[in-house]
Amino acid sequence: MANVCLIATMDTKAAEARFLRARLERLGLTVTLVDTGILRPSPADAEISQREVLGEQADEVAKVKTRSEAADFMMRGLCRVVGELRAGGRLDAVVSLGGSGGTSMASAAMRTLPLGVPKVIVSTMASGNTLPYVQGEDILLLNPVVDIQNLNFLTTNALSRAAAIVAAMLAEPLAPQKERRAIAVSGFGVTTPCVDACVARLEKAGYEVLVFHARGMSGGRIMEKMIAEGHFAGVLDLTTSEIADEVAGGIYAVGPQRLRTAAEKGVPCVVTPGALEMVNLGAEDTLTDAQKARVLYRHSPSSVKMRANADEMRACARVFAERLSGSRGNVAVLAAKRGFSMVNREGQVFYDPQADQAFLDELTAVMPAQVPVRVMDLHHNDEAFANACVDELLSLMAKKERD
Repeated sequence: MANVCLIATMDTKAAEARFLRARLERLGLTVTLVDTGILRPSPADAEISQREVLGEQADEVAKVKTRSEAADFMMRGLCRVVGELRAGGRLDAVVSLGGSGGTSMASAAMRTLPLGVPKVIVSTMASGNTLPYVQGEDILLLNPVVDIQNLNFLTTNALSRAAAIVAAMLAEPLAPQKERRAIAVSGFGVTTPCVDACVARLEKAGYEVLVFHARGMSGGRIMEKMIAEGHFAGVLDLTTSEIADEVAGGIYAVGPQRLRTAAEKGVPCVVTPGALEMVNLGAEDTLTDAQKARVLYRHSPSSVKMRANADEMRACARVFAERLSGSRGNVAVLAAKRGFSMVNREGQVFYDPQADQAFLDELTAVMPAQVPVRVMDLHHNDEAFANACVDELLSLMAKKERD
């Protein structure tokens, strides 16, 4: 039988949790109920009590003054418990129910699990901004329409369907990954010609290609996680605008792990400054006066792009150098001198060869010797540049195989 971890705050959602548990068991699943409630002691039918979740911090929680502080303790403990259940062969899927607090705790624990483990949350948080909970992971959120405060025809319907979804996900195994034949590629609309050309060549060579939309949490962050989990034989990081967002205050900044993982893990990797000249912002009415005074490109009603200036491009180069410095000869940087995206070429809104050259000059000056930098008199979206990127990656991968 498959093992399902059911996460619930039994101080406020006990009846609903027991209903969901019964539905899961009716479908032939073994359920481990984990109580993350903080208002009262766990009931006897919770296999893992709140004190067990809190562990050594159980007595400390009694001293905190706010519920949010207690929830932080519980969240850390839950992440530990979920990891232990998975390591012990007692977690094949995880499901939770609750409001914002319960969803925050459960989703944090789910994000520590490998991709492919079924993860389902029943919560009204599914009808709002889901980024804080999902963060690019394979977490499925189901909106019950009404709050999970009692059992009624809407909540029982949602909980019953959640149980059926979990059972169905467990019944359908993941498609097998080709052994050591998967390549990660980062892409954006404005780098699509380069991405498409690279994908076509790699697929023709027999590789399975996964393209990540370079839009922050659901793009670069999840790609870095999968690199760390060992899914890829190589990485073609063709779109690195998330670094510009980190430097200049854009909305798709990922954080300090971006660009590091392949170098640290020894995974062959080619990095380019694709779309690096653009800082991704929100809708026009969210821009500051200073941002409105910059060179802008209105991509859509909800997305305005800002041209990175020379100082910001130099800062991006320093980030490249610092984060790729862990390379053991497995990383190379290729850059196209004539522009980094569709809107960064002669005649286009982000054409600024002086700012681009500032990046290239700084990059070649500060990049550690073990990371070769190759600047080509091409545009990023030229087929010749795409071919050069693929050739370099295949060369690095062949070198790793020889070593």
